[in-house]
Amino acid sequence: MSMAGLGRNFILCARKSLLFHRSVLKLTRIQTPLATEVVVTQVRGTKRWVRPYLQTLVNRINRENELLGPLPPQPRSAKINWNYDSELFAFGPRLGEKLNLNTLRAAFTDRSYVEQEEERRRDLGLPQEDVKLDMQDNTQLAEQGWEVTTNYIHRFLRAEFPLLPDEGVKAIHDYITQENMLVWIAKHLGMKDLIRCATFPVPPSVTKQVFLAIIGAVNQDQGTQRAEMFVHDFVVAQLVGKDVNAMWDVANPMGMLAEILQKEGRGEPEPRIINQSGVNTVTPVFCVGVYSDKELLGEASGDTMPLAVEEAARVALANMFKTQEGRKPLALDTRLKTMAEIAGKTDYLENKS
Repeated sequence: MSMAGLGRNFILCARKSLLFHRSVLKLTRIQTPLATEVVVTQVRGTKRWVRPYLQTLVNRINRENELLGPLPPQPRSAKINWNYDSELFAFGPRLGEKLNLNTLRAAFTDRSYVEQEEERRRDLGLPQEDVKLDMQDNTQLAEQGWEVTTNYIHRFLRAEFPLLPDEGVKAIHDYITQENMLVWIAKHLGMKDLIRCATFPVPPSVTKQVFLAIIGAVNQDQGTQRAEMFVHDFVVAQLVGKDVNAMWDVANPMGMLAEILQKEGRGEPEPRIINQSGVNTVTPVFCVGVYSDKELLGEASGDTMPLAVEEAARVALANMFKTQEGRKPLALDTRLKTMAEIAGKTDYLENKS
């Protein structure tokens, strides 16, 4: 192709390109609205620099934690958005209790906190008469709360399980009043952030004492009946879904069963094999029933014969004490009626004994 032909093609391409741009510009001018009619729409999103910036900060924090170790735990009051008086005021209504703020403040104050404040004042060089603080701790309230709690739980268990021996009642009482249980309840009621103690994290013994002090505060401000309802709703309710027989570890169930049958004038317990399977295998199963005067008291199975006999004796004791599986649920929904039944059943048992 000659030079003239190349020049002609170049001119044609340039003209087509110019015509195309003119047509686009014309359409744009026609379709573009006036400046006063332009609507600006904001699009939500994250800039591209945010993710790498945050990732760099996280990597730097992780490296510092590896070199210096994690930060020590700090109380909730160390943050700037903490108002102790407001949290203290909201605690009572959150639980549906009308408590005096002074009583509530004393219930959350441990003796170690008072001693720490007095020591701090002494280090500042204040006079001896100014060192002593007029601040009440929760010692007396905790004693009142423990008395209300243990008395109500004993009466409730005696009314619900009238045939259960005193050892079984004590075992169930000790289970639901153990330190771990009361600390767990206090934690889920939002008490741990309000406790004033010299050490942090707050020791479990201090948390337990504060929980009992709250019960004592309810008893002091609203009466014994309201404090018993508090124990009923938060402490006794922990028995729901629990096997009360597992809370009482009987050392010799067959001996106890024989002793009870002897007091009732019945025959001695006789374990008998009801069924067995896989005797000559690695995993045998023995089903044993305990009889007295040709009456089946209980049956259970086990890997060995002694284990099956022991479990059958435990089932027989549960049937005699009316604590077996499938029994009626605890009377937790009828509070005032339950307390009246507690008083009536307790008086009946005392008069019968």
